[in-house]
Amino acid sequence: MSDPRYIKQLDIHHTGMVFTFVKKGNEFVHTNIEGQLVYNLGYTPSDIIGKTLTELFPGEYAEMKYNYYSDAWAGNIIHYESIINGIQYIAYLRPILEGGKVVEVIGSCINVTEQTELQKSMSIKNNSKPIFLTSLMEEKLYNALQTAADLINHTSKQANNAERRNLTIKENNNIIFIPVSEIIFIERVDRKSLIHTNNKRFETYEALTCLHQQLNENFIRCHKSYILNTDYLEVIEQRGQKYFAHFRDYDMEARISINLVKLLKMYKSN
Repeated sequence: MSDPRYIKQLDIHHTGMVFTFVKKGNEFVHTNIEGQLVYNLGYTPSDIIGKTLTELFPGEYAEMKYNYYSDAWAGNIIHYESIINGIQYIAYLRPILEGGKVVEVIGSCINVTEQTELQKSMSIKNNSKPIFLTSLMEEKLYNALQTAADLINHTSKQANNAERRNLTIKENNNIIFIPVSEIIFIERVDRKSLIHTNNKRFETYEALTCLHQQLNENFIRCHKSYILNTDYLEVIEQRGQKYFAHFRDYDMEARISINLVKLLKMYKSN
């Protein structure tokens, strides 16, 4: 699965660093890494590739990253902030699935040390609370990770013939085929995924990550508990610090993570 072509096609100047890892036994092994941030942190790609977290980092830091890596390997998109060797950075981890199983995780990092220092100095001058991550930085980071994941997913789809017209799920003892074009959004409630269409709501125990792999580029994981079809997205409403998606000819709403609002806006504007 790991192929440097996926990383080479990214804008490394903006992302800072892109890397991949797999799980072998109880350890995570880095399979590829590119970007200026690698060298800024005091490493070279050869120092990282083939190494586990415990081989690279001190105990507490390795344990912290192991927890994030484990969450990503469980099928979740992870966002975290950290500091190493005096450099502050933010990172996204996204699992890559084949046949419903995670086979690799791709991560994207960006160096925010200078921006953070600037924000601190401005906050002191203006007597306000510093913001660690600006929307622009987060947008660049997420776009880089999304690009890498889309490149991998696109290649996988080409290898598996044309895009699917139906989402296939198990509901009780039945196998159900749901036309992808009719899906408005999918939400996770307790241990079930609820699939909303104009005519009916379907329930399945399959995870959102597994369902997302069957869908086309119109579907965006807009929140840890929601996937939405951008074709149906009509309004993004802000209520306090939270954002909600409203859909064409459908009364129910979906949550949107604040870091994905601009991405959705850009997607709908193109």
